[in-house]
Amino acid sequence: MNSILVYTIQLIITVLISIVAVIYLRYSLYRVLVDLCGTEDRAKFWIHFATIVLIGIPLTFGMGFNPRETIADKVFFEAAAQIRSNLWGFLMALLGLGAVISFFSLVAPKPTVAKEKTEGA
Repeated sequence: MNSILVYTIQLIITVLISIVAVIYLRYSLYRVLVDLCGTEDRAKFWIHFATIVLIGIPLTFGMGFNPRETIADKVFFEAAAQIRSNLWGFLMALLGLGAVISFFSLVAPKPTVAKEKTEGA
């Protein structure tokens, strides 16, 4: 079996497992996030954030797998290593953004729904 094929198959399996886990957790996580965040818009943001992290980090680790190389495969795996580094940069930026937003969501006042009082005539 070609080492590029083995590499690709293990990446596909990694992504499929991650997607199944995200689908399984999505509804429950959304309900918890609505309770914690106070609004559905905030909860939707965190669902999207969690989806990227839960798929991106396993994919990035999966890209670290390098089966036995032949001379013809060397360029492919060098490119894959560079893409892996790029994904790590993206994920670290995303996690940094999540940390900053988390901090400010903790210190920011939560929006409250104002109930209008109607006066009877």
